[in-house]
Amino acid sequence: MTEVKVENIITSFSVASALDLSQLATVLPDAQYHAEDVPAIILQFPHPHSMAALSSNGTVVITGPKTMEEVCDVVQMIRDRLHVEGVDVFESPELSVENVTVSKDLHQELSLGKLSKFLQVSEYSPREFPGLVYKEEDPNAVILLFDSGKMVCNSKNLEDATAALEKMVKKLVLFGIKMEENVCLK
Repeated sequence: MTEVKVENIITSFSVASALDLSQLATVLPDAQYHAEDVPAIILQFPHPHSMAALSSNGTVVITGPKTMEEVCDVVQMIRDRLHVEGVDVFESPELSVENVTVSKDLHQELSLGKLSKFLQVSEYSPREFPGLVYKEEDPNAVILLFDSGKMVCNSKNLEDATAALEKMVKKLVLFGIKMEENVCLK
Protein backbone atom coordinates (compact mmCIF):
# COMPACT_ATOMS: atom_id res chain seq x y z
CA MET A 1 0.00 0.00 0.00
CA THR A 2 1.26 3.44 -0.89
CA GLU A 3 1.96 5.60 2.15
CA VAL A 4 0.81 9.19 1.80
CA LYS A 5 0.97 12.32 3.92
CA VAL A 6 -2.35 14.09 4.53
CA GLU A 7 -1.89 17.80 3.81
CA ASN A 8 -5.44 19.13 4.14
CA ILE A 9 -9.00 18.01 4.81
CA ILE A 10 -11.80 20.35 3.72
CA THR A 11 -15.10 19.76 5.49
CA SER A 12 -18.43 21.51 5.79
CA PHE A 13 -21.29 21.39 8.25
CA SER A 14 -24.26 23.43 9.42
CA VAL A 15 -23.79 24.99 12.84
CA ALA A 16 -27.12 26.86 13.01
CA SER A 17 -30.16 27.64 10.85
CA ALA A 18 -28.89 31.21 10.33
CA LEU A 19 -26.07 33.48 11.50
CA ASP A 20 -26.09 37.27 11.84
CA LEU A 21 -22.63 37.88 10.41
CA SER A 22 -22.59 41.64 11.08
CA GLN A 23 -23.41 41.12 14.75
CA LEU A 24 -21.00 38.19 15.17
CA ALA A 25 -18.17 40.14 13.54
CA THR A 26 -18.44 42.69 16.34
CA VAL A 27 -18.33 40.17 19.20
CA LEU A 28 -15.95 37.47 17.97
CA PRO A 29 -12.53 38.95 18.75
CA ASP A 30 -10.61 37.25 15.94
CA ALA A 31 -13.32 37.41 13.25
CA GLN A 32 -12.39 38.80 9.86
CA TYR A 33 -15.44 40.09 8.01
CA HIS A 34 -15.42 42.11 4.82
CA ALA A 35 -18.95 41.71 3.46
CA GLU A 36 -18.13 43.59 0.26
CA ASP A 37 -15.38 41.07 -0.60
CA VAL A 38 -16.53 37.79 0.92
CA PRO A 39 -19.99 37.19 2.40
CA ALA A 40 -18.57 35.12 5.28
CA ILE A 41 -16.79 35.50 8.60
CA ILE A 42 -13.30 34.06 8.54
CA LEU A 43 -11.89 32.54 11.72
CA GLN A 44 -8.26 31.41 11.95
CA PHE A 45 -7.07 28.78 14.41
CA PRO A 46 -3.40 28.30 15.27
CA HIS A 47 -3.85 24.84 16.84
CA PRO A 48 -4.71 22.93 14.79
CA HIS A 49 -3.60 25.28 12.02
CA SER A 50 -6.88 25.83 10.16
CA MET A 51 -9.42 28.33 8.92
CA ALA A 52 -13.21 28.40 8.99
CA ALA A 53 -15.62 30.40 6.84
CA LEU A 54 -19.03 30.98 8.44
CA SER A 55 -21.91 31.90 6.11
CA SER A 56 -25.17 33.63 6.97
CA ASN A 57 -27.14 30.43 6.22
CA GLY A 58 -25.28 28.69 9.09
CA THR A 59 -22.94 26.70 6.88
CA VAL A 60 -19.30 26.46 7.92
CA VAL A 61 -16.42 25.35 5.68
CA ILE A 62 -13.19 24.30 7.41
CA THR A 63 -9.83 23.98 5.69
CA GLY A 64 -6.42 23.12 7.08
CA PRO A 65 -6.81 20.15 9.42
CA LYS A 66 -4.75 17.05 8.63
CA THR A 67 -6.83 14.53 10.58
CA MET A 68 -10.50 14.02 11.32
CA GLU A 69 -9.66 14.47 15.01
CA GLU A 70 -8.37 17.96 14.18
CA VAL A 71 -11.55 18.63 12.17
CA CYS A 72 -13.66 17.67 15.20
CA ASP A 73 -11.54 19.92 17.44
CA VAL A 74 -12.15 22.90 15.13
CA VAL A 75 -15.88 22.13 14.91
CA GLN A 76 -16.08 22.10 18.71
CA MET A 77 -14.14 25.39 18.99
CA ILE A 78 -16.55 27.04 16.55
CA ARG A 79 -19.60 25.66 18.33
CA ASP A 80 -18.22 26.81 21.71
CA ARG A 81 -17.46 30.34 20.48
CA LEU A 82 -20.91 30.74 18.94
CA HIS A 83 -22.66 29.25 21.97
CA VAL A 84 -20.86 31.74 24.27
CA GLU A 85 -22.19 34.56 22.07
CA GLY A 86 -25.75 33.28 22.46
CA VAL A 87 -26.15 31.54 19.10
CA ASP A 88 -28.46 28.53 19.21
CA VAL A 89 -26.06 25.98 17.67
CA PHE A 90 -27.07 22.55 16.39
CA GLU A 91 -26.36 19.79 18.91
CA SER A 92 -24.71 17.24 16.59
CA PRO A 93 -23.71 18.77 13.27
CA GLU A 94 -23.27 16.35 10.39
CA LEU A 95 -19.82 16.72 8.85
CA SER A 96 -19.31 16.37 5.11
CA VAL A 97 -15.80 15.85 3.74
CA GLU A 98 -15.55 17.96 0.60
CA ASN A 99 -11.94 17.32 -0.40
CA VAL A 100 -8.79 15.62 0.84
CA THR A 101 -5.28 16.58 -0.26
CA VAL A 102 -2.47 14.06 0.18
CA SER A 103 1.13 13.97 -0.98
CA LYS A 104 3.93 11.52 -1.61
CA ASP A 105 7.61 12.11 -2.27
CA LEU A 106 9.27 9.64 -4.65
CA HIS A 107 12.74 10.89 -3.60
CA GLN A 108 13.86 11.12 -7.21
CA GLU A 109 13.44 13.50 -10.09
CA LEU A 110 10.85 13.02 -12.82
CA SER A 111 11.14 13.97 -16.47
CA LEU A 112 7.72 15.60 -16.81
CA GLY A 113 8.02 16.12 -20.57
CA LYS A 114 8.60 12.40 -21.20
CA LEU A 115 6.09 11.45 -18.51
CA SER A 116 3.38 13.62 -20.11
CA LYS A 117 3.80 11.66 -23.36
CA PHE A 118 3.79 8.33 -21.51
CA LEU A 119 0.61 9.27 -19.60
CA GLN A 120 -0.92 10.85 -22.73
CA VAL A 121 -1.43 14.20 -21.04
CA SER A 122 -1.96 16.73 -23.81
CA GLU A 123 -2.23 19.84 -21.65
CA TYR A 124 1.27 19.85 -20.10
CA SER A 125 2.71 23.38 -20.28
CA PRO A 126 5.63 24.03 -17.89
CA ARG A 127 5.59 27.77 -18.71
CA GLU A 128 2.06 28.07 -17.32
CA PHE A 129 2.38 25.65 -14.40
CA PRO A 130 5.54 23.92 -13.10
CA GLY A 131 3.80 20.58 -12.64
CA LEU A 132 2.04 17.94 -14.66
CA VAL A 133 -1.72 17.74 -14.03
CA TYR A 134 -3.11 14.22 -14.39
CA LYS A 135 -6.80 13.46 -14.02
CA GLU A 136 -7.59 9.98 -12.76
CA GLU A 137 -11.09 8.77 -13.61
CA ASP A 138 -11.37 5.76 -11.29
CA PRO A 139 -11.13 6.79 -8.52
CA ASN A 140 -12.02 10.37 -9.38
CA ALA A 141 -8.92 12.37 -8.46
CA VAL A 142 -6.50 15.00 -9.71
CA ILE A 143 -2.78 14.32 -9.31
CA LEU A 144 -0.07 16.95 -9.62
CA LEU A 145 3.39 15.62 -10.40
CA PHE A 146 6.50 17.78 -10.03
CA ASP A 147 9.97 17.31 -11.47
CA SER A 148 11.30 17.04 -7.90
CA GLY A 149 9.46 13.72 -7.54
CA LYS A 150 6.72 15.09 -5.33
CA MET A 151 3.10 14.19 -6.05
CA VAL A 152 -0.02 15.87 -4.67
CA CYS A 153 -3.48 14.38 -5.05
CA ASN A 154 -6.94 15.87 -4.46
CA SER A 155 -9.99 13.67 -4.14
CA LYS A 156 -13.29 13.37 -2.28
CA ASN A 157 -11.87 11.15 0.46
CA LEU A 158 -8.63 9.68 1.80
CA GLU A 159 -9.29 6.22 0.36
CA ASP A 160 -9.76 7.54 -3.19
CA ALA A 161 -6.74 9.84 -2.95
CA THR A 162 -4.56 7.00 -1.68
CA ALA A 163 -5.87 4.62 -4.36
CA ALA A 164 -5.22 7.20 -7.09
CA LEU A 165 -1.63 7.71 -5.93
CA GLU A 166 -1.17 3.95 -5.72
CA LYS A 167 -2.31 3.63 -9.35
CA MET A 168 0.05 6.46 -10.32
CA VAL A 169 2.99 4.75 -8.60
CA LYS A 170 2.25 1.60 -10.65
CA LYS A 171 2.21 3.70 -13.83
CA LEU A 172 5.49 5.31 -12.83
CA VAL A 173 7.05 1.88 -12.33
CA LEU A 174 5.96 1.00 -15.89
CA PHE A 175 7.50 4.31 -16.97
CA GLY A 176 10.82 3.23 -15.44
CA ILE A 177 10.90 4.62 -11.92
CA LYS A 178 12.74 2.20 -9.61
CA MET A 179 10.96 1.49 -6.35
CA GLU A 180 11.72 -0.92 -3.51
CA GLU A 181 9.30 -1.52 -0.61
CA ASN A 182 7.78 1.99 -0.71
CA VAL A 183 11.27 3.53 -0.79
CA CYS A 184 12.31 5.04 -4.10
CA LEU A 185 15.88 4.55 -5.21
CA LYS A 186 17.90 7.38 -6.73
